[in-house]
Amino acid sequence: MARYRRRRRSPWARPSVLTVAALAVGAGAWWMSPFADPLTDGVELLIGGAPPSLTSSRPEFDTTNGARPGVTEKGAAPNAATPEGASPVGQRAASLTVAGRQALERGELIAARTYLSDALQAGLEEPEQALVRAELTRLGNETIFSSRILADDPLTERYIIQSGDSLGKIAKANKVSVDLLASINGIANVNRIRAGQTIKIIHGPFHAVLDKSVYVLDVYMGSTFAKHFKVGLGADDSTPTGKWQVAVKLENPTYYPPRGGRIIAADDPKNPLGERWIGLQGISGEAVGQMRYGIHGTIEPQSIGQSVSMGCVRMYNEDVTSLYIYLVEEHSTVTVHD
Repeated sequence: MARYRRRRRSPWARPSVLTVAALAVGAGAWWMSPFADPLTDGVELLIGGAPPSLTSSRPEFDTTNGARPGVTEKGAAPNAATPEGASPVGQRAASLTVAGRQALERGELIAARTYLSDALQAGLEEPEQALVRAELTRLGNETIFSSRILADDPLTERYIIQSGDSLGKIAKANKVSVDLLASINGIANVNRIRAGQTIKIIHGPFHAVLDKSVYVLDVYMGSTFAKHFKVGLGADDSTPTGKWQVAVKLENPTYYPPRGGRIIAADDPKNPLGERWIGLQGISGEAVGQMRYGIHGTIEPQSIGQSVSMGCVRMYNEDVTSLYIYLVEEHSTVTVHD
């Protein structure tokens, strides 16, 4: 918890690229990429064979708009191998995971991202949950946070800048930050764009889900997983659960100790907030009405994964810098649960 004073400057994030290596089955130019790198270590990827028949409510798999083979709006029970004795929920999560990895083998990145995102939310257990998160993070880096535009991606789009446009106007219309659009499109000066220029846009907003039990904050676009971060929380269960709205974002915040004491200026190496502050406003649950909590960096990186703060959410400085450009004021939310 802290009070703060606004001082802004343009953040920057480096786009990253998904690099995938797979066993070649037949010809596949994408698999032969010089950037190839295994998606997972020790994960068996199922090669060949038809994808399992699955039920999906995702818009990109709506059968009225041409669903992929084997995917139906009200399909038969999954036919992929599942752990013996698994619950229906566990069976569905396992089948979705298999389908996602099969799609990945075929080079169908959007289908893979959809299946694996649904599998994660269906209730995967560890260690499979961690493996799927890693796969989805790399898929997000390739399909969302890079300059690459995939024709079948409902979350992104190619856009031709019109006369009178500004990057800020385009970002606002899509509920994302101007700095994110600048980052993924390699635009060094957000005030220097030209009519006729083609850029990639993202249809936001992003939102975050924080699981207090494992100190994990996941970033989503709708129901699609995009990013994964570790966090630190409040001592004595002092981080309230519930839903929060992103109210304000500040760079280099001045720290005002909530219990009194010396005010610590921005850029002071002793400032416990680091260089980013994402101020939150509670809108439901225990959080409702709360105004003095936020997500920030830290000068104590060893505290990540622990409950030692006065209630705010701590992140590694490089992680909160990324989260800062994903979330937008008023539109993005953060849901905290036990």
